[in-house]
Amino acid sequence: MIYRRWLREKLLIFLVVAIVPAFLFAQQYSLGVRGKAAVGKNVMVATAHPLATQAATEMFQKGGNAVDAAVAAAFAIGVVEPDGSGIGGGGGMLIRRSNGQSVYINYYGQSSSRVQEAGFVYRKDNQTAKAILIPGTVAGLATALRQYGTLPLSAVLQPAIRYAEKGFPVDETLSRIILDNTNLVQVHPATASVYLHEGFPRAEGDTVRQPDLAHTLRAIAQQGPAAFYTGPIAKAIADEVVKCGGMMTLEDLATYQPTITEPLTARYRGFTVLSAPPPHSGITVIEALNILQNADLRDLGYYANSAESFHLLAETLRRAYADRTAFLADPRFEAVPVKGLLSAAFARSRFDDINMTAVSPPEYSRTTTGTPLKFQIDEPKPAAADSSGKGIGLSSPVRGRVIEPVGGHTTQISVMDREGNLVSLTQTLGTFFGSGVTASGVLLNNGMSNFASTARVNVIQPNKQPRSAIAPSILLKDGKPFMVVGSPGAARIPATVVTLIVNAVDYGLDAEKTNSAPRFLCQRSDQFLSLEARFSTEAQDGMKKKGHQLQLFGDFDLFFGGAQIILVDSSGTMYGSADPRRGGTAMGY
Repeated sequence: MIYRRWLREKLLIFLVVAIVPAFLFAQQYSLGVRGKAAVGKNVMVATAHPLATQAATEMFQKGGNAVDAAVAAAFAIGVVEPDGSGIGGGGGMLIRRSNGQSVYINYYGQSSSRVQEAGFVYRKDNQTAKAILIPGTVAGLATALRQYGTLPLSAVLQPAIRYAEKGFPVDETLSRIILDNTNLVQVHPATASVYLHEGFPRAEGDTVRQPDLAHTLRAIAQQGPAAFYTGPIAKAIADEVVKCGGMMTLEDLATYQPTITEPLTARYRGFTVLSAPPPHSGITVIEALNILQNADLRDLGYYANSAESFHLLAETLRRAYADRTAFLADPRFEAVPVKGLLSAAFARSRFDDINMTAVSPPEYSRTTTGTPLKFQIDEPKPAAADSSGKGIGLSSPVRGRVIEPVGGHTTQISVMDREGNLVSLTQTLGTFFGSGVTASGVLLNNGMSNFASTARVNVIQPNKQPRSAIAPSILLKDGKPFMVVGSPGAARIPATVVTLIVNAVDYGLDAEKTNSAPRFLCQRSDQFLSLEARFSTEAQDGMKKKGHQLQLFGDFDLFFGGAQIILVDSSGTMYGSADPRRGGTAMGY
């Protein structure tokens, strides 16, 4: 931890000395450091890498809004945090505009129209070309910029192009992730050429340059997203995927479209909660919050010190995760019972199922699925399946093994501007370095691994999106901004987002304490309750007495993600916090 703290301080010094001075003539920036949140009255941005944060601030200096800044950061972080996201992946962006409009842009990847030809096999093919979804990031970010931004794509892409062309220094987090994933990155020559040097993993302090990626980004800047989805770049990507054993056609790329929908909306303790709709896991976050509303967490004590509140949170999340496994899938293909899952009556039924004195049932794997269909009202069913595989009726949920990526991959970007526009953006490659396949400088995802192996919902079909754990969220108080929140971390994401909201709303913690508080995971598919070691002895002993089997991780463990949050007080002052589990930075003025 001492070494990490030293490294973080070194990176922040680099940011301050080498980057920020160019802008100080215009604004006095507040830079978040470990133990202290950034403070701003006008703008705030928090990302997992200082250079991505800087890309966002450059857009503010150009007169851009929160969407401009978020898109610039999203393109940039795909360059400087290449293990977690990039233009070969996908994600989701939640936007709350100052005029009161809220939209969700789903740009997650989807399977090929000819996906069956690849013969994807769970586990065996999870990190191969067979696991590659049609990438959605370029289309999604370009759509957000065109619809809700103010700056041209060519301007917003400049930081990413600069970082790819001139290079950036490898930090401790990236060097460790490269080392841990050497077996993957060394398989594909184009990937190995970037992340290995003379056959050895890139070390901290090495400079990573990505000229092929810079060329692709420059083409997108000049020609728009069509440069990625049609023409030579698209052909190079599709050809490489097929060459490596996967399936992707030029038509798959040319016809890909992100979707713009309304986010899920709910109330929690007097706050309005906005989150990602299916097939993303905002519905799991809201279901858990709805269950928790049936108890007073503050009265039960702080969960890191009290087994009573900790147990309630754990048992709540077990049930929300069980329902996620049974019912969450691409709503174009499956009739997801959204109204039922989010109803107060259903939440009460799940709360009443919790035994506050002991784990019930004793084995997590036996957690009973709820019955949201009993509480469903007028939820339309998709059309019957056609020959393309689009639109399939509701399948009866069955218990099946769900194979989901593990690790702290994926990334979060949180932004707010002076007009009150808010952006919560989560994007991913799947697991660390995705499939490991690179084409035209683009590292490609392995999102197919998010489909389920045996369950009858969330199964592989042509042109379908898999269920995703991402849950970018926004909270409002009396219609005004209160919180922008989201996190990476695969299956840990819903639990982390719920915990962050509870920290801020129920316990009234400030931004830094909200983000640094101990985290945990308790889901139906687990044998253990996983938790950071900073939970008090009293809380741990109390949980053991209730029947929980504990699995301890490090004090600030990357396993539990890398949340980026913004909290806003009653005066409108913004407080930004980058997760201490990663080397990110919050910056505002």
